[in-house]
Amino acid sequence: MEKPDREVFQEALMSVVRGLGLHRPDATPCGFPVSLAEACAMVALQRAEPMPQRALGQLLNLDKSTVSRLVSELEGRGWVERDKAAEDARVMLLRRTALGVTKSQSIIAARNERLGGLLDHIALEKRAQVVAAMQVLAEVVQHESFATIA
Repeated sequence: MEKPDREVFQEALMSVVRGLGLHRPDATPCGFPVSLAEACAMVALQRAEPMPQRALGQLLNLDKSTVSRLVSELEGRGWVERDKAAEDARVMLLRRTALGVTKSQSIIAARNERLGGLLDHIALEKRAQVVAAMQVLAEVVQHESFATIA
């Protein structure tokens, strides 16, 4: 008897999670010895600086206390600094330090090499289908109603 689509999908997704090492808390899929949350935060800051700490939490789908701990860890590494916004002292703005800029660039380069290299192992005639499916999956998991289920 053939497995239902839901079961096949779940097994495939979990295989991808394990294959990329997403279940390991001590390194990113790119092989950096930092958490995935730290890597995601550094990439997000590269795209938009300065960034309010609250906006980083929303972008990463993390609660306030988790973001605060994450930013404290990044500060401890010397990668990020926090400053109060001039217009509202309750708003903490995040910026990468010079070391943080270097680290985020290294993380992005490694990500592009490793994750981009996955496409090299997919037959040319299937690549567009895989990319389109990943975009659909990304849209679904970014949808607000999904975040409340997880």
